[in-house]
Amino acid sequence: MKIITVSYRLPLSIKKSKDNVKITQSAGGLATAVLSYSEKSNVDLTWVGIADFDKTTWENNKNRYDKNFEVEPVFLEKQLNRMFYNIFSNSVLWALFHYFPSFVEYTDDGFEAYKKANEIVAQKVSDIYEPGDIIWIHDYHFLGLPHLLRKLQPDAKIGFFLHIPFPNFEIFRILPNKVKKYILNGVLGSNVAGFHTWDNTIHFTECVEKILGVPHKNFIFSQESHRTKAGSFPISIDFDKFHEAYDNDRVVTLRKEIKELYEDKKIIFSVDRLDYTKGVTNRLKAFEKFLKKYPEWSEKVVFLLVLVPSREEIKKYGERKRMIELSIGRINGNMGNYKWTPVVYQYQPVNFNKLIALYTSADVALISPVRDGMNLVAKEYVASRKDLRGALILSSMAGAAKDLKEAITINPFDAEMIADKLSYALNMNEKEQEVRLERMQRYLKKHDVFNWATKFLNETEKIHKLDSKSTQLETEAKKELLNKFKVAEKRLLLIDFDGTLVNLQSKPELATPGDDVIKVLKNLAANPKNEVWIVSGRNRDFLEQWLGHLPIGMVAEHGGYVKNPEWTPVIKGEPEWKQQVIDIMQYYVDSNAESFIEVKEFGVAYHYRNVSEKQGFNTSRELLMLLKNHMYNTPTQIIDGNKVIEVKHFMAHKGMTCKNNILTQGEHDFVLAFGDDKTDEDLFEMLTGENEFSVKVGQGNTAAKYRLNTVEEVLTFLNELEN
Repeated sequence: MKIITVSYRLPLSIKKSKDNVKITQSAGGLATAVLSYSEKSNVDLTWVGIADFDKTTWENNKNRYDKNFEVEPVFLEKQLNRMFYNIFSNSVLWALFHYFPSFVEYTDDGFEAYKKANEIVAQKVSDIYEPGDIIWIHDYHFLGLPHLLRKLQPDAKIGFFLHIPFPNFEIFRILPNKVKKYILNGVLGSNVAGFHTWDNTIHFTECVEKILGVPHKNFIFSQESHRTKAGSFPISIDFDKFHEAYDNDRVVTLRKEIKELYEDKKIIFSVDRLDYTKGVTNRLKAFEKFLKKYPEWSEKVVFLLVLVPSREEIKKYGERKRMIELSIGRINGNMGNYKWTPVVYQYQPVNFNKLIALYTSADVALISPVRDGMNLVAKEYVASRKDLRGALILSSMAGAAKDLKEAITINPFDAEMIADKLSYALNMNEKEQEVRLERMQRYLKKHDVFNWATKFLNETEKIHKLDSKSTQLETEAKKELLNKFKVAEKRLLLIDFDGTLVNLQSKPELATPGDDVIKVLKNLAANPKNEVWIVSGRNRDFLEQWLGHLPIGMVAEHGGYVKNPEWTPVIKGEPEWKQQVIDIMQYYVDSNAESFIEVKEFGVAYHYRNVSEKQGFNTSRELLMLLKNHMYNTPTQIIDGNKVIEVKHFMAHKGMTCKNNILTQGEHDFVLAFGDDKTDEDLFEMLTGENEFSVKVGQGNTAAKYRLNTVEEVLTFLNELEN
């Protein structure tokens, strides 16, 4: 087994000069985390990424780096890589996912290049994949990759982690339909889709439900071949690395130099990549506001601003750099003097020791992105403060604000708020600094980058094990089940109605049992060894009308009523929310011809099977979200079924009703359940005993052990039980 990690950038770089070739291994958080996990779990690591060097350079130097992991570079043609990376990944996805829709510059050519690059990488990964490997895909460059790999390697363990925000539905829907579906289906190819925060997770699940019509249960999407769990996995840092660096000799020397240079001034520090999402111009305006509002800090504070060059070939980045430098010039010109420069600006990379020296010299770290998936700078600053000195001002728009609760949070667009918070932070006493930093450090030490990697990969393994392993009920499997039935002395049969015994019709009342259904149920019930139950979503009046004359038990309304031998309600009283649901659904019936409402005692269903495909789907997505909001904190369950949305009492549960009222009532030595939809999965999940079996009718991921394809196959099998 090995971990195949896929990211745009490889964890090493090769730099050529006239005299030699230098290979440098990345010290970044992702590389450190994945490498550490592979070592601790004793699995090999192979890294796939886009090469920023040519094939000849690689072939000549591929054995010259520290071989604690394997590298599999993908060589993209230069124009394809430019279109894939700059034109689509960064000029479309980066802009939109960070809520800058006006910056999006979409082209079909860019999207086609993105798809092509994902396909090339998918083939590369598939070629090196071996059964049992974990494939861990990272970030927005490879949103289509999980689905492509799922097609190439159906049983693979695939994890996907997004390092940037996932936008809400109103922003995401801006993309062309083909792009939206490609992205969502792409991510759903994974076993685990990870995001930094639950906000982003919810945005993703809402987009999947509204655009693809795939519902989730507890953030798990069941699909034909596998399950996908969406969840929050906030990335972190190597806490010990940053904490212990405080005492590094070189850091100590650099920190002393900085302190001496600004010995009579308080230091505010920021470091960012050049990017419009970082809110640097907003930050400068806020600092200018601070100097004007609190003139007593004139000549007593300095703002050290470090920008690291990034994506300068993209037009928006060059524009941003010019705006920032104009702002710095204006502030220094208007607010400074011959002996004081308010903003000290550096536009160049910073090595690790200098970065730690700057972190540990600063009285205040000002981190104010306008939108950020996580922002590890905030965590690095906190971890580096071994002296428990300093204050962190952090944008509420950064994912890190969810983890660092003791930070001083600000709205990055509110200059006056930031000015006030700067004043507060600069005046914060040492005791408060200690308390805040100690609490944040305690959290970061526990939730470090190694914990993040371990948790994510363990979850991928866990969800992969839940994937449908159902066996087609034919040949040997069928023979084995029939034999177990025949030797059993007390058998329990739990059979769904619609989609299991009868095919779905345009209206529920048209789906009535034929003579063949009545005959097979009568024959099964006639055997004293058999106990036969119909477990249906239909109301009790319908079941009584068509099946009441048979010597069988019945469950109506998904578990709301039980007949044995008389009808008994599982739920007491009329649901108070029922009329509200009817009123909401009636609006959609009025505006969607051929849709209709089915009212039950403990639930209400909106059927749209007769509405045109597109209209029915769009309407159902809107109704689903509306009901979720209206039914919040009520004792209900909302089922997004096959051309039907149903709201039912939470106690109307096939699994719980059967367990409490049927399974525990007798010593059965053989239990067999049949069903075709999501409510039947509630029952299948209950049947885990040695002699308890379940059969899924139709397609879709299932908890059932066996599978039959059609109603006709179910009837044939039931007839065989008694022959």
